[in-house]
Amino acid sequence: MSFFHFSLPSATSPEHILSEFKPTCVVGLVGHSRSDPSSMAAIINSSLPGAQFVLTKSTSEIQCFFDGDKGILYMYVGRHDDINKLKNLQQLFESQNSHLIHHQELTKLKHEEIKTWLWLFSVCHFIVVLHPSQSFDVEYIRLFRTTQQLLHHFAPKIKELYPETELLATARLYRPRLLFVFQSNSASMHLPPKKGRQGFNQQCKRLGLEMETQIFHIFRKCRLLPKQNSRGTHQDLAHLPPPNELREPFVLFLDGKGRPSTESPSFKHVDTALYYISQLSATSPPYSQDVKEDTMTLGSFLKRNVKNLRSQAVQDKGDGFQFLPLGEWYSAAIQLYQFYCHEENQGNFSKLGPAKIVTQLDPEGQYSENRCQKAYPVASAAYMDSLPAHYTHATHQRQLQHALHILRTRAKGPAFSTYAAKLKEDCEAIWADGRKGCESISLTGNACVLPFHDSTRVHSNRLRMRSACSCGRSISYRSDPFTLESANHEFYMSLSDKCCSTLPQHRLFGRNQLSWMICNIGPASSYQTTVGIEQPGFLLGSQYLLPWDLPPDEAWAPEPKNAWRGKRSVRCYVGYEYECSKGHRFYCTAGGVPVKGSPANMVKENSGGNNVLSDMVLYTTCPSHTNKPLLGQLMRIVVCSPEQVSLSVCLNVSYRNILISLTAPDNVQIRESELYCFKHPH
Repeated sequence: MSFFHFSLPSATSPEHILSEFKPTCVVGLVGHSRSDPSSMAAIINSSLPGAQFVLTKSTSEIQCFFDGDKGILYMYVGRHDDINKLKNLQQLFESQNSHLIHHQELTKLKHEEIKTWLWLFSVCHFIVVLHPSQSFDVEYIRLFRTTQQLLHHFAPKIKELYPETELLATARLYRPRLLFVFQSNSASMHLPPKKGRQGFNQQCKRLGLEMETQIFHIFRKCRLLPKQNSRGTHQDLAHLPPPNELREPFVLFLDGKGRPSTESPSFKHVDTALYYISQLSATSPPYSQDVKEDTMTLGSFLKRNVKNLRSQAVQDKGDGFQFLPLGEWYSAAIQLYQFYCHEENQGNFSKLGPAKIVTQLDPEGQYSENRCQKAYPVASAAYMDSLPAHYTHATHQRQLQHALHILRTRAKGPAFSTYAAKLKEDCEAIWADGRKGCESISLTGNACVLPFHDSTRVHSNRLRMRSACSCGRSISYRSDPFTLESANHEFYMSLSDKCCSTLPQHRLFGRNQLSWMICNIGPASSYQTTVGIEQPGFLLGSQYLLPWDLPPDEAWAPEPKNAWRGKRSVRCYVGYEYECSKGHRFYCTAGGVPVKGSPANMVKENSGGNNVLSDMVLYTTCPSHTNKPLLGQLMRIVVCSPEQVSLSVCLNVSYRNILISLTAPDNVQIRESELYCFKHPH
């Protein structure tokens, strides 16, 4: 026997193929299994002597078996939904835990499959659709319609690429005939004794005739067949004979082992299947055809159809049923294979295939695409909502996350990641297109609102705040500072000429940018306990200094506390002044509690001394009644010194568990009977 195997794509030399000159009938076998991954290939091998088809992972690999004695070339291709390929997808999903990767791989398999279908419908005399069950899979209708549309679309391109190949003048070699083989999944069941095997065979053949009728009408209604009374042309997808034509059957039922269905389900199951099939078309003819009692295997079923086609080719030359020698067929078929399936020509499918047709292969992806297209403008508008003319990266990220949340709640499916990436890219482009703001932050935590600029331009956020001068006797508006020099030097120097420059003052513990300052604002007699500090900006009742009792003629120290109680003491006054951005000023006691006093109710205890002995907070809440609470910063310490006592300056600052001790020089002291202001840096 002369037969051999090869596969496409093939890396071996095709000399043994090109040397074959016997007219060849090409049969394409396409199918999948749902239980045993190798069952479909085993059924084919058992029916075709010499065939050695195996299960493959790729839907684009085509296994070929040439029977030289019969002049038949068999080609076997698995489907994307074969149980073995679905198991591989499940393992991929479990390892990656990503629906997107799972969907992408499944779509890739579908695309490979449709390319193979395009090639098969261009080079085969017969295409045999192998079903793993005894019901027709309507998914093939969608697949056939997509194949038909793509064949029409690619035909002009093929004619343009291969003008010298006469066999491709119609863009394909043959218009194939379709055959359908169904396999029962049910367990073998014995027939009722009254009916017998012969009656059951008759019912199964009638089931096959009814299936042929239904398939024909489905194809006709879906416009997969030429019009009635038309013999068809190369532009039609395939050939399917009408039910009332004397011919070989194009439907075969096999049992689970690939044999004729002599041990299929009982009459009850067959009658039920006949009932549901008859509901598909109201034009189903009665069982008026003669039913032969003989049975067929898959091999005899194929060979009888091939023999019938060859007899028609002799009687009807030039009707698309010519049989080319294998070598001549291979030379033309390999050109179409390279166009549809070769890796170097992957762009043919994606670039030339219309999106309207290609999306039919992926209904889930098309649904997701439609949802994302509707949600994308809403998400994009959410990003632009309430954005200033220029904004920082933090604002950009906050708006982007909000837009992605809107997209995530409205968009579904595998297309979400694509549109999410597109949304990020578009939002980045909007921000980068002249809308980037300066990233500098002011000392109060507010961002600069100017466009992105270099250090030669002064930062600004258009915020203004009220602040008192170094001595506290005048108050003015200032811009939100971005540098220590602007906060502690430039503003106070601008007010110094009008107010503070006439007062004795000393700059302590630093230079221009970060420093403390002490100034003498008048004699102690200028402070009246019933009036308080007479300066602008103080909240009502919070302008009073707190009394501080000191022993005379002795060096006062915090420890031991109250060791001199009972001795004659002198009184001075001290106040810790806080100031908010609105210019509100107020004195506080220990713990940041604002002072509440009046001329009729003055604090007479040693509360000022308690403040000196306690840790004062740097920030506290401003007691002014506003919708948004403001923070006040410790800005000044005011001391009204008593008679007969001189004080030295020693300051301990604790920040994040770091203690800093600052001591004034010996020549800087608080003299007796004077009113001093000790200003802190911003």
